[in-house]
Amino acid sequence: MDSEVTFCELRKKEVVNAADGSKLGHIVDMVISVENKTALGIVAPARRSGLFSKEQTIFIPLGCIVKIGSDVILIDLNEDGKCPPDKPQGGCGNKCALYS
Repeated sequence: MDSEVTFCELRKKEVVNAADGSKLGHIVDMVISVENKTALGIVAPARRSGLFSKEQTIFIPLGCIVKIGSDVILIDLNEDGKCPPDKPQGGCGNKCALYS
């Protein structure tokens, strides 16, 4: 894989959590710091708790991305949706914030 990738290319890839093998879906957004001119992370669908639950998204810092493959973005999140403490957080502390 090239060292550069566009958002349009990223959107086509499915996000999979390496910690438990769960599929989160395709990324819906990317967060960048305008001030620092750097990417902070991606936003993907969060796991639903029930059939009729409101759809939420989860912020995944770049430090939690393990690998970007040809068709999958492999991430590493704990079962509670947090990044492991040994991963760089990209400014989000040790939690990946849920957005509605």
